[in-house]
Amino acid sequence: MLDSAYLFLPLLVASGLAIIIFIFLIVIAVRKTAKVSFIFFISLFALAIGMIHTYISKDYSAMNIMTLLAALLMTPYAILKATQKVDLKTKKGQSNNIKTEVHKRLNIVYENEDVSLLDVNKQFLNTMAESFNNPQGLPPLLDSYGKKIVELTHADGALFVILDDFEDILNVKNLTGTFIPPYELPENIPHKQQRVEMNMRYMQFPLEGNIFGSVLNNKVPEMINEPSKDSRIVQNGDEDFLKCGAYIFVPLFINDSPVGVYALSKKPENGPFNEKEFEDAKRLGEFVSVAVRSISVHNEIVERFTLAKEGEIANSIQKSIIPVKLPIIPGISIGTSFSPAENICGDYFDVMVSRKDRISFVMADVTGKSLNSMSIMLQLRAMLRLIVNTTQSAGTILSWANKGISSENNTVDHFASVALLIYDSINGKIQYSTGGTNPIFVYCKEDNSFKEISSSQEPIGVEKTTEYVDNELSVKSGDIIVTCTDGLLEALNNDGTQYSKSNLERVIRESRNSDGKEIANKIKNDVKKFCGVAAQHDDQSLLVVKIK
Repeated sequence: MLDSAYLFLPLLVASGLAIIIFIFLIVIAVRKTAKVSFIFFISLFALAIGMIHTYISKDYSAMNIMTLLAALLMTPYAILKATQKVDLKTKKGQSNNIKTEVHKRLNIVYENEDVSLLDVNKQFLNTMAESFNNPQGLPPLLDSYGKKIVELTHADGALFVILDDFEDILNVKNLTGTFIPPYELPENIPHKQQRVEMNMRYMQFPLEGNIFGSVLNNKVPEMINEPSKDSRIVQNGDEDFLKCGAYIFVPLFINDSPVGVYALSKKPENGPFNEKEFEDAKRLGEFVSVAVRSISVHNEIVERFTLAKEGEIANSIQKSIIPVKLPIIPGISIGTSFSPAENICGDYFDVMVSRKDRISFVMADVTGKSLNSMSIMLQLRAMLRLIVNTTQSAGTILSWANKGISSENNTVDHFASVALLIYDSINGKIQYSTGGTNPIFVYCKEDNSFKEISSSQEPIGVEKTTEYVDNELSVKSGDIIVTCTDGLLEALNNDGTQYSKSNLERVIRESRNSDGKEIANKIKNDVKKFCGVAAQHDDQSLLVVKIK
């Protein structure tokens, strides 16, 4: 049997533990790490006193009384908490605390103004929703996003380049503010701010050999605050509007699928970007990716339905302007090919005989595939047919037509690549002028040479003041002159390889003894064979002139 001295020893240990717990509860209450009711303090204190008194007096009556007191205190408190309704204020307070913490984590501070990223994304979402009903689609959306991002990051300008899935090319879709070009400007672009900006709005970038393609391929956002130390950034001149400052480049992806790149630019005098601005640009890029892809898919669906509805009207107009029967002209043979990718074609060609010493050939490619594009095509055709009957040179004719298309009264924002050739059969000369991407190729029988003679100038409708230059070429019997739209040279096979100039040259050389019609048919068949069953997404037009 245990000694009576040891019988009450557990009470002493328990009372000591109760005191330790009491002290910890006080610490919890002071630090506010948890909510502790005053009932717990009283109950625990009563139990501790009861156990200590019992150990000293060796009388259990005090222990029993204090235990009963603690039970009486805890029982109604427990019943009350078990049956109490949820405190809405407490719940609301907890919710507000959570929201406050979220806002702290997503908050962007700019000078004296706190702008919540959630609020920005809400604005972006509203803009995207509105864009679904906007016939212009993506450009207004990117313009709105660009302005907001420029504001938030203290940039001077923003540039959005979006990937063309069919051609593996990055197309500029929006320019906001003042963006310093980080790429090499075309040689024919004068160093004037307005001309540089206009050129930038219509630029295309391959996926290699430039900063945009590099960032997209690397899939990593980049902040370049010292452009002189990055070989991918090109300094184009000493003019203030060409001096490169700081840049941010953000690749746009959705589930590892590339969408494009957006870039931010600062003038040198406005200093570098900071890490906070870089982080904000990256986070906003995620939302831009979703918005761009959503609008692009929506626009593609709408465009297909629109094209289908407008197809009958467009087809009837198209048939009326494309020469069904080519004129028979002594001394030359003519061949053509016309393969539209959609119901509404952006291409047209024409042959106009004014007199024996003035036979005009036109190859044109109007941007877009809509009735607006058709409107520009009809305007251009009417202007050219009127002016070629004068004695004006090829360059002057294109300059006059450009002024008409670029008129302030013309609200349709489209432009056209044009190649104009005027053949003088008496003197054996061809006068030519080009604007945009339509090439002119010449096979010379005398020296068996093949060359491109196009002049690099802006498309019709881009800049009202553009003056197109005159060029002249002497031709002899057996020479072949070919012009086409870029859809033919860029036709893709199943491997994504373009038809290219080299294949065109091969067919022309092989067919050099054939007449113009036969050469055109052989080129058409060769393109068809090359492409196979691969779907084509651009119109293919071809004009061949063989000197007899």
